[in-house]
Amino acid sequence: MADFSFDLVVVGGGPAGATTALHLVRHEGIAPRRVLVVDKARFPRDKPCAGAVSAHGVRVLARLGLEIGVPHVAMCGVRVMLGDAVGESTLAMGIVARRIELDSWLLDVARRDGVVVREGDALTGLERIAGGFRLTTARGEVVTTRLVAACDGAGGATRKLLGLREPERKGHLYVLETDVARADVGVRRGLVDFDLSVLADGVEGYYWDFPTVIDGRPAVSRGIYHANMTASREVKASLRRALARRGVDLAKVTPRAFSTRPFVRGSVTWVPGVVLVGEAAGIDRTTGEGIAQAMAMGGLAARHLARALRTGSGTFVAYDHDVRRSTFGRHLLESAWLARRVYAPAFAPARRYLLRSDYARRTALRWYRGESLPLAAKLRMALELGGDAVSGGLSDLRAS
Repeated sequence: MADFSFDLVVVGGGPAGATTALHLVRHEGIAPRRVLVVDKARFPRDKPCAGAVSAHGVRVLARLGLEIGVPHVAMCGVRVMLGDAVGESTLAMGIVARRIELDSWLLDVARRDGVVVREGDALTGLERIAGGFRLTTARGEVVTTRLVAACDGAGGATRKLLGLREPERKGHLYVLETDVARADVGVRRGLVDFDLSVLADGVEGYYWDFPTVIDGRPAVSRGIYHANMTASREVKASLRRALARRGVDLAKVTPRAFSTRPFVRGSVTWVPGVVLVGEAAGIDRTTGEGIAQAMAMGGLAARHLARALRTGSGTFVAYDHDVRRSTFGRHLLESAWLARRVYAPAFAPARRYLLRSDYARRTALRWYRGESLPLAAKLRMALELGGDAVSGGLSDLRAS
């Protein structure tokens, strides 16, 4: 077999790439010097993102022997809002950490473990050679590798160089950070706000307020997520109105835009010699969340990459199967199905049910935490939703 510079090149140093490398080294016994992580950015680098890491992601890090090593805030529960109606439930959901700190810390952990990290050097070429790949970068660096892990997110170079088409329209979000305002009663208690009022503007998603911490002081991550199944020009205008209701002037802050790739049935998770991890494959279409899923997917990817290195295989059918059959993979596919329904006008009874029912919200939070919901819980929600829809319809008739 030909000599290669590395056994594996991980393209992208965010949570997907860093945790894939850490799983390879800490769980799969791959020599760290044989793993290269390359990223076009220099860390610490920021990314437009609310920074929510669900309890599932925290558990993945714990299995790697890691506790969150950057400033963070616990998410203690949720407030679901629609107009003046508010439904509140408490349950430990995970944590919020700023991506500029979280991503840099994770990559530093991989570097301390001996993984080779090259920052500030974008991937520009990906050529198949006998037994592997030749990669070129913007600096003119050339490396050869047996396998590649594409962990470079929604706008990464790897998919473009491989010629992969998008399976569905990308989602959009705007995110910003501000001081805590008088209106942030939920945030002050460690609750996260999901405001569905923006649905009236044609936004297929929600406005959010998450507690966070900046330079040791409490702050708020704010933003709007649009799944973009139907194009809308009202997203930024809707954000402006939502901020104004909270006493924040959009003209005095700087929202950052970002695109998200949803994980759907047609999503590609591999091509020969390459696995796609995290948002390179796709994230949760209903919530726009993807950090915890990327970390969990990195663990599965590492297992199959290590097996391929031992056997010389470049086929990852089993990886695709394991991703889709895992709890987080089933959640991603359920979310892709739900997104087309939960944000549709005809799904108003379900939104009313979510506002009225603590059980529904707590069950949704368990799902968000990465738990596998028993059939009994799903049946109860279906029955209660049916009864709530009938009750709500009768109330509407009386009101008219």
